[in-house]
Amino acid sequence: MRTFLAGVLLFSTIVHAQDADPRKRMIFPSHGLEPVATPAPTPTGTQKPEDPGAVISAFFLALKSGQVDAAYEALVRGTIISERKENVGELKESTKKALDSYGPVGGYEVVDTLQVGTCLVRQTCISLNQDLPLRWRFYFYKSGGIWKIVDMRVDDGLVELFEEVSKRKPQNN
Repeated sequence: MRTFLAGVLLFSTIVHAQDADPRKRMIFPSHGLEPVATPAPTPTGTQKPEDPGAVISAFFLALKSGQVDAAYEALVRGTIISERKENVGELKESTKKALDSYGPVGGYEVVDTLQVGTCLVRQTCISLNQDLPLRWRFYFYKSGGIWKIVDMRVDDGLVELFEEVSKRKPQNN
């Protein structure tokens, strides 16, 4: 089980390569950092309280257009992560390699939303890649009326996704 740390979107790639097949399990775990706001400040200096769905939609729209760099730049804009350019660069390169392995993104679907109280939400999406989908998890925290992305994970854990969904659905016996 992955431990959720108060972290934000910053990854190092771990590729479990048991042989030369590039489609082996790829996991992009997050590292603990301080939570930071996702939306960029507006010209007046106040932050727009974008909902998580709008942030995710913009992210996948950029990926669909083949703009990996722009997708992450928008996602981390106005955050402490944007100052760590080498880490953001690694994340972009890892995502580009994953898209080379699984095919370009043709779209996405939100497959699960889990809310804890009124200020925590996790949205699980699958990217509709040409060859195989990827599972993306976005974790948001609402503080002071502003949604903040506090963690993001991406992998190809489709078996686990099915297991999670089947555990929540009532069984008809």
